Order: sequence, then structure tokens, then C-alpha cells
Amino acid sequence: MVKYLNCDCINSKCSAIVNQVNLSGNMDSKEGLEFSTRFPNMYADYLNRFKEKKLKLHESYFFEENSMKIINMLCYESFAFPTNLETIENSLKYFVKHYKEYNLTEIAFPLLGCDEDGLRMVSVLPIMEKYLKPLPIECYICFDIEGPSNLELQMISAFQDFDLQHLKKYAKLDDIQFATLEANKYYIARFEEIYHLPGITPRLYRLIYSYYYNGEYKKLDPFHQESLF
Repeated sequence: MVKYLNCDCINSKCSAIVNQVNLSGNMDSKEGLEFSTRFPNMYADYLNRFKEKKLKLHESYFFEENSMKIINMLCYESFAFPTNLETIENSLKYFVKHYKEYNLTEIAFPLLGCDEDGLRMVSVLPIMEKYLKPLPIECYICFDIEGPSNLELQMISAFQDFDLQHLKKYAKLDDIQFATLEANKYYIARFEEIYHLPGITPRLYRLIYSYYYNGEYKKLDPFHQESLF
């Protein structure tokens, strides 16, 4: 059974979500950064599997953290290179063969392979529907076109409204990084746009994301706009 959502997987409210991963031990893409920041134990497990050479293209594996079921699906050799339709199809075949092992009742998928400079939805969607429609669980395909969720809006509001001096201390920003964030803070429409600013590395973005996602800013500046969250 297939249904469609306009949000991304993480904000789908499904009990299980798919995270597209690669063989190179790297979660520095747009979605990968959010997954690795929200689910640090999953990220550590992924890095360990990479070091032990346990990652295999087309395969998927299960991880649970904070009551969320995560299916890491190996769709890429590396995010530096686009995937292809054959890899997407083989990844879905593997999922269909093994999904019962994950004890799922529902799951949210992104449009597999349709990242920046990747595959086109018109090519991928029919393949996903072919393999997911016959399954006796609810499979949601997420198009991520509705804009930021309530949580993301709150994080953006906190980034724009709170004094960034506290973030500077927390994330150990240098003067150039701090000036870049200050200059662009009111132009951010999606939180991940911060990652694309000059001088913002994956490690630094994870710190910035965690600072707002985990409410660290309230500990450092507890009296400013306390009612925001």
C-alpha cells in the first residue's frame, strides 16, 4: 500500500523512516546531516559498520533510536556521485525481501536517488510504486515540498531571534564564521541552508543544529523569548 506525503521523512510522523546512505562512511549530505545529528547512536553505528567493512550496496539494515525505527538503505557508492535506477531497484528488491525482519507497520521513504544532481522523480516514482504497492504495510513516499515543519520553523526563529554570541561560544565559531551567520540570519528559509554558507563545515553544522534542536540556546540565554518553545 502506497500513500503520499508532502513533507520529508523525518517530519512524516511515521514510526519507521528510510535514510539513504552510502558505502563511503559519509553522512554529510542534506538529509544525512539531519539524520546523523538527530540520531547520533545510529550515526556511530554506521561509522563502525563502515570501518568494519560491513556496508554492502543495495542492502538495508535496521536501527532503532529514541523509539524511531530507522532503515538505512545503501543506495549510493558515494554521495559524490549520483546513483542509478538499477541500484534503486535492487535496493527496493532487498527491502521487499527483508522488511518482515524489521517488524514494520508503516514506513516513510524519500524519493530514492532524487538528491541534488541525482535521478528524476518521473523515473524513480514508478519503480518505487512497483515494489511498495503490493506490501501489506503502509508505505509513504515523501516529496518534501511543503516547506519547514513546526519544529524547523521554531529552530529558524530561535536562530534569527536569539543573540548569536551564545552560539559562538557553544560551537567555537571563529570571527569569519560568526560574521557569516550574522549577515545571513534573516535570509534563511530552511535550516539546512546554513550548511551551504561559506565556512560552515559538516562538523560545525552538526553543532549548530544540535544547539537549536536540543534547546541548548535556552540554557545559555534562558530569559530571552522563553515562550518560543
